[in-house]
Amino acid sequence: MHVSMGTPENLSVVNLIFDFILVAASIWMVLAIRGIGGLVGRSLTLIVIGAIILGFAHLIATFAGPERLNLFDGPTNNVVHRVIVLLGFVLLAFGFRQIRAMKD
Repeated sequence: MHVSMGTPENLSVVNLIFDFILVAASIWMVLAIRGIGGLVGRSLTLIVIGAIILGFAHLIATFAGPERLNLFDGPTNNVVHRVIVLLGFVLLAFGFRQIRAMKD
């Protein structure tokens, strides 16, 4: 069974909208943790920075690829996207490790 979500052009617009929503959500996270200090604040800051990087990774992948700014060819754009996502996840993991250290 084949399920279609629309034309490639429509999906491209939907992806772009979601890219901006991801960035907006990460900015919302920054506003939500403002003023929290100490180890909890530092841990949450790392987590939020990781989330911001994840949000921007998608936006960069959308704009840097061959369909828009043509900064990278398709395969290179995919690798760059994954490296940026990995960096975001590393920061998330460091933030969560710091929170876990409070428990120990």
